[in-house]
Amino acid sequence: MDNENKPAGTHPVAPAAPGLGAAVPKPPPHPLDGEWYVHLDGQVFGPFTGHQLRGFTQEERVGAETQVVRLGAETWTRAADDPALISLFPRAALPAPPPAGPVRAEAGATVVQVTNNITSDPRPQQVVILDPGIAKPKSAGTALILSILIVGLGQLYNGQIGKGVLMFFACILLWFVLLGWIINIWSWIDAYQTAKGMNERYLRNLAAGIIR
Repeated sequence: MDNENKPAGTHPVAPAAPGLGAAVPKPPPHPLDGEWYVHLDGQVFGPFTGHQLRGFTQEERVGAETQVVRLGAETWTRAADDPALISLFPRAALPAPPPAGPVRAEAGATVVQVTNNITSDPRPQQVVILDPGIAKPKSAGTALILSILIVGLGQLYNGQIGKGVLMFFACILLWFVLLGWIINIWSWIDAYQTAKGMNERYLRNLAAGIIR
C-alpha cells in the first residue's frame, strides 16, 4: 500500500504472536458482580447485581438493615452483613452499640480505676470495678496481737466496735461452759483478715489515685 493513502498519524501494528492471547489470564470477578434478591415492604424483588444495589443505596432505597439473599443461597441476612455488600454501607449506617450507663457505688464501696487499651480508640478507656469494703491503712499483725491480748481488742483497732464488744462478752459467757476458746480463735482470725483486707483496699486506692 502506498504511504500516501494511509491516514495521518497511524502506525503499523505488529501482529500478535500465535497463542499469546490465550496465555493472558482473565481478570478476577468483581465482588459486586453477583446477584441478590431484596425483601422490601413484604415483597421480594430482583435479582439485582451488586452494582445496581450500590445505586439503590445511594438513592436510599436499600439500607444496611434491608434483608437480602444471594442468588442460589437460602439464608436471608442484613445487607450490611453480606461480605460482598458490606462495602456499600459506611460505618455510620450500622447500628451503634448502646451507651454504657453510669456506675453507681453503694456506700462504703471502693471504686478502682483500670486502664484498658484493647480498643480501636487509641485513647485509654476507663473501667470501674466495685470493691466493697472499708479501705484504711491497717496492720494485720497489730490487729492479731491485740486480739490475742484481749478478745475483741483487734476488732476495736479495725473500727468494728460493736463486733469487738460482742466477742468480749460472748467469750466470757462461753468460758462458763469451757467453750470460750472458740471465740478466742475466731477473734484472732477475724481481726487479722479484716485488717489485711482494709490495708489491701487502701493500697489499691492509693495506686489508682483515688486517695492522695
